[in-house]
Amino acid sequence: MKTCLLSFWCLGCVDAPLAETQPQARIVASWNPLACGEPHRVVIELEDDDGGPLSASVPCNIGGVTIDVRHWGVYRGRIYAWTLGPVITSVAPVRLEVDAPVIYWTVATPP
Repeated sequence: MKTCLLSFWCLGCVDAPLAETQPQARIVASWNPLACGEPHRVVIELEDDDGGPLSASVPCNIGGVTIDVRHWGVYRGRIYAWTLGPVITSVAPVRLEVDAPVIYWTVATPP
């Protein structure tokens, strides 16, 4: 009886989900919220060398956003202003090297 009980508990441990892994780094992007102009969102889209995408968007008047990064490396992408609809404005290509646990990144305010 004890053997069955022990094997039952061992099987229960195997089925437990793995803990979420913490991001290896964080990008803290910021801009001047007073230069936002008309209400819009700021969108940051990045991609690592393997094609892994990262993206975030917030209202411009917040003045910043934090993006969790899975691994260090070089990320390329774009930052742009977006309002409801198909029009994307103020597109700026970007390149960012993530080589520390926290990257503070000041970007130009997309108007």
